[in-house]
Amino acid sequence: MDIKWPKILEEISKQIPPKYFSNFIEPLKFQKSNSESVFITAPSSGIKRHVETKYIAYIEDAIYQVLGDKYTIQITTESEEGSISLKETLTAQFDHSDSDLNPEYQLETYIVSDSNRIAYTAAKTVTEEPGKFNPLYLFGPVGVGKTHLLHAIGNAILKKDPWKTVRYVNSTSFLNEFIFTVRQNNRDSLESFKMRYQSYNVLLFDDIQFLNGGAEKTQEEFFSLFNFLYERKRQIVIASDRPSYELPLHERLKSRFVHGLQADIKSHDLNLRMGLLRNYLTEYSIPFSEGLLLWLAERLDGDSRALIGIVNDLVMYKKAYQFFLLSEEKIKEVAEARIQSIKKRIGFNPEMIIDLVAEKTNTARKDILGKGRKADLILPRHLCMTLLFEILHLPKSQIGRLFNSNHSTVIHAIENFHTKIQTEPTWDDLYRSLKHQISFQ
Repeated sequence: MDIKWPKILEEISKQIPPKYFSNFIEPLKFQKSNSESVFITAPSSGIKRHVETKYIAYIEDAIYQVLGDKYTIQITTESEEGSISLKETLTAQFDHSDSDLNPEYQLETYIVSDSNRIAYTAAKTVTEEPGKFNPLYLFGPVGVGKTHLLHAIGNAILKKDPWKTVRYVNSTSFLNEFIFTVRQNNRDSLESFKMRYQSYNVLLFDDIQFLNGGAEKTQEEFFSLFNFLYERKRQIVIASDRPSYELPLHERLKSRFVHGLQADIKSHDLNLRMGLLRNYLTEYSIPFSEGLLLWLAERLDGDSRALIGIVNDLVMYKKAYQFFLLSEEKIKEVAEARIQSIKKRIGFNPEMIIDLVAEKTNTARKDILGKGRKADLILPRHLCMTLLFEILHLPKSQIGRLFNSNHSTVIHAIENFHTKIQTEPTWDDLYRSLKHQISFQ
């Protein structure tokens, strides 16, 4: 079995992009096997968790291809096997199991251009000098790389100082964790929650815009946590889809954010879109010329998810038809189909969305656009505002004019709707269904 491990690695390498293969699969070491299982060691708990989450099926399939039998995979870390170097021993004694960091997000893989250069420079600075800019507040529209930067900051700090404790959390998870703790009605549970968060050297907090005005106790807890970490010069990094002054939070909390650095990440410019495409296409061995990159980048002016969508389409087309190479003509043909679907979604106008929501919720159009405060009118109205903002990307001020409301009312409506669907599965299903319908009209 151990003699064939190189062949198994070779088989896996055919299914996984080279960058991920070298980072997560190549470091794995075969230890032993029995009639049912193959035992492998990973150099760190982070790699172990990532492989177990994303690559177990690839390993099992490769073993079946080489050996002709099915085996289950058992992964341990080298520290558990007692066979690691002094440096790894020092690193392994610190438990990073609750950091929730994605090891794929690194500063080295973050594509930089004028649209995100300041944010990237600030992120790099806080990894070299934690506490220099505190808090670091990153903001920008969806899909511009805020979450990538948060994870990359955490990964870089742990690489440099593995004894530090780092935690990535988004506002929804923080809210749910806090609510669960409070419902225990146990002082020890609450103290444990506080002590755990107060123990972190670095706190990476994503989507703070969802820590809304209705979550009074959660805001109080976050305010207390923020002050505790700030006063002890622990690094805090916060990400949001808007500037801090637009957040639906208490003024005393928002005022804390202006003490550090606020970095705006703008929508992808042409150079950044070309850089992302170059990386994605290279990663999946899809040939391209600079002319093709320019052709694609000029037609895709959305966020990185649209670019990834194009590459995913090409990868699946290549795999489905078993092409070794794709011609530029075929790449343009496949890409054009995705581009046209995006254009159709963009062509879906506000009036059509209002009518669609009215139809699906059995609510009169005039009531959706009106000022009625009945519960059965508020949610359809808030759903409508949310779809206009998230699907058509209308500015909140423009949405406000459609509903004869102001900018802050629209912000509150969107936040309220996202809070509501967490406990209302029927509305969550309707929201997802309408998003899908509008995207593929």
